[in-house]
Amino acid sequence: MAKNSVDVYGAKTKTNLMGFDPDELVLVTDEKHPLYDSRVHLPLDENMVRNIDYQGVIQPIEVCKNTETGKIEVVLGRQRVKNAREANRRRRERGDPIRLVPGFVRSLKPKDRVKALTTAIASENVMRKQETPISRAEKMAQQIALGRSDAEMEVIFGCKMATIHEALRLLECCQAVRDAVESGTIKANHALKLAELPPEEQRAKVEALCVAGEGAKGHAKARAQRAVLEGEAPPRMMTRKKIEAELEQATGERASALRWVLGFVEDGAATGTEDERRPT
Repeated sequence: MAKNSVDVYGAKTKTNLMGFDPDELVLVTDEKHPLYDSRVHLPLDENMVRNIDYQGVIQPIEVCKNTETGKIEVVLGRQRVKNAREANRRRRERGDPIRLVPGFVRSLKPKDRVKALTTAIASENVMRKQETPISRAEKMAQQIALGRSDAEMEVIFGCKMATIHEALRLLECCQAVRDAVESGTIKANHALKLAELPPEEQRAKVEALCVAGEGAKGHAKARAQRAVLEGEAPPRMMTRKKIEAELEQATGERASALRWVLGFVEDGAATGTEDERRPT
């Protein structure tokens, strides 16, 4: 006799997971509706469309039934539904079966329903932890080890193979560099430069990068860490506007040199103010 799935998997309870045709689901666009979310207007994501076309929607969405219209509205998962619609359009053109979107309904008391659903919408993406460059590279390496083709890799990770090969270079870094990337102390592009160095130099450089970034934020941190990677940065070319501003304050030989840079006088010409050189 077949066992109950709760007993087989040792679960405490189970929900009823259903499969929906995404074209039959309602995406709320009325700003006054409690389920409205501005992300519903985001454009289609080609990488997501191709991924859904390839393997379907993996993560279930949440839906609820509108008691006034009888239609099924999307609570969580707008992008999955939108991109699944486009994936199915392409599949129909090829004569392939459509992808159904898995979805569930939460059991909520009527008086708590609106509050619970709107809270879920507000926190859905906010509470998600962003995947790190290292964890992404490890997943790429794992898929390659499973024998995935280049075409499959591009669909699975939503990028070109050139990007995948670059990401995999992070795994050539020593553990100290990987840890710094994971913690956000240094950026992935810094690690890619360190990957070209021997392990001993990597460890020394990453330690210097961490020290340079301590207490600094934004552009200041970027400049400090860039100086560690590249040494003293080459002097920047001054813009014409800045040279003209300098000229207004300069006198003597410095003023003459600045005027020459701007093309006001010929090489070797007598110095003087611009007004003095104008014909009367």
